[in-house]
Amino acid sequence: MKVTKYPQSCLVVENNGHRILIDPGSLVPQHYKVADLMPIEGILLTHEHFDHADPEFIESLSGNNIPVIANQSTATLLGGLITKVVNNNEEFEIAGFSVKAFELPHCRMVDGTPGPQNTGYIINKTFFHPGDGIEVSNFKIDSAAVPIAGPDISPHDVYQFIKELGCHTVIPIHYDYFPADPHFTASTLNSISSLKVIVLNNGESAEI
Repeated sequence: MKVTKYPQSCLVVENNGHRILIDPGSLVPQHYKVADLMPIEGILLTHEHFDHADPEFIESLSGNNIPVIANQSTATLLGGLITKVVNNNEEFEIAGFSVKAFELPHCRMVDGTPGPQNTGYIINKTFFHPGDGIEVSNFKIDSAAVPIAGPDISPHDVYQFIKELGCHTVIPIHYDYFPADPHFTASTLNSISSLKVIVLNNGESAEI
């Protein structure tokens, strides 16, 4: 699979000529037009926050009957934009991809309160986008996008999350709104044996 990064936590995942988009938030249209992300055949949303789900941009992207998939909390907020509501551990097919919804807690907010319902997605059993989640148990995956900054995300949290996932390949995400240096994160994480950290600039791609 090929993964292309866009601002914040937005990724395009491509396999065998099919492309799906994850978390087109409000920071994306500040730098990219709809045409820059096309073609896509489906949109996955991890949660309702504006930096992951921009309603106006999603409406523009999904104008050609592209399915938009999200959890119940996000669907309640975005209404008719969502074409399918997924539950925890639900498996489904989209654009030639096998996907499993995997609910995990959103990191705590600045004031310490819990975040909204947060649903990660396991793509083709090998790649995981956790949204703003950094805590899992009894779950392993080979490759993952990992948020490295946020209202309550520390370098230790990042390390522990990767350790719990048992990843071999990591793509840092979620460092545009709460700034962080992905290259510093990569150099810090190099102490984890057999870990490959791929730092992507916006618009850059990597095979995983």
